[in-house]
Amino acid sequence: MMRRPGMQAERDAGSVTRRFSTRSLPPRDRFEAWRSHIADTTDLSPAEASATDFPAESEQWSLGDIVFSRYRLSEAPERIWTHWPQSHRDDWCVVLAGPSGARAQGSLSFRALSKPFEGRGRDDEVLTVLLPRNRCVQETRELDSAHDRRIVPGMAALLADFLDSLARNLPAMTQAEADALAESTRMLVRACTVPSRDSIEAADAPINSLMLERARQIVRQNIALPGFGPTQLCRLLAVSRSKLYRLFEASGGVAAFIQRERLHLAMGLLSDQGELRSVNVIASEVGFADHSTFSRAFRREFGLSPSEAREMALARRLGGSAGPANASPASGDPASGDPARA
Repeated sequence: MMRRPGMQAERDAGSVTRRFSTRSLPPRDRFEAWRSHIADTTDLSPAEASATDFPAESEQWSLGDIVFSRYRLSEAPERIWTHWPQSHRDDWCVVLAGPSGARAQGSLSFRALSKPFEGRGRDDEVLTVLLPRNRCVQETRELDSAHDRRIVPGMAALLADFLDSLARNLPAMTQAEADALAESTRMLVRACTVPSRDSIEAADAPINSLMLERARQIVRQNIALPGFGPTQLCRLLAVSRSKLYRLFEASGGVAAFIQRERLHLAMGLLSDQGELRSVNVIASEVGFADHSTFSRAFRREFGLSPSEAREMALARRLGGSAGPANASPASGDPASGDPARA
């Protein structure tokens, strides 16, 4: 099979990946090469006629019959794109576009490639999911109705987090692991773009996994606040108190989850060779106002005191005793589900 310049398909440690880059081409040829690369879904044109260069890269993974792509365009000029009048990709498309390193803070949209659309921008990174129409026959009408419609903020945040987790985790997955994500991806897209009791119940497991990861992010952003607890997490996660408590029921409750996050972060800091702050300062950094409370909670979680944990980490680096088996800074968290592996 012949490939366009700059494209290579390869199988490495992760799932099957198709990579494409214009960087190896002469600058004058880069735009047309990129335009040809995405021509099965959209028509591209430069926003300014004077733009001559177009450095860009893409990676593409298959999740069963779903295609997930990541585009890196930080040095590319502003561009305009339109759907073809009669696209030969009869798919739905989820697009998350935003700045490098902060994709989940970008803009999320859902579109049917068979319907007219025109956009303009110069986002640094773009994540896309192409969802085949022929696998969602029963949902065709409701998904078509969501074309270019604003996604409810809470559901948009969940879907953006999921796409971001795919971008981070797919490179290390096998093809079998990637294929196993197809159904949960399909259910999540439906639940987030056209939320209803049926669609949300069908996607209950992946949604809960995403909400757990989102809760972890929120807790860590507020970890230094001693008063941060279930009430604040409920508000920032935008769920009811009953939903929040059901979400954490299997892991011992919301308060226990927040405390474990504090303690595991403290363990990581105490095990860091470059961390020179005192135990008291680290306790305050992770939200414990009282040192004795921190020490008691730390010993219950890891089986040793904070000072002993620091000494153990130093001994390990110097080739000494590894210490108690349950004191590893990598100790698992019952609620630590990765949404991209759900």
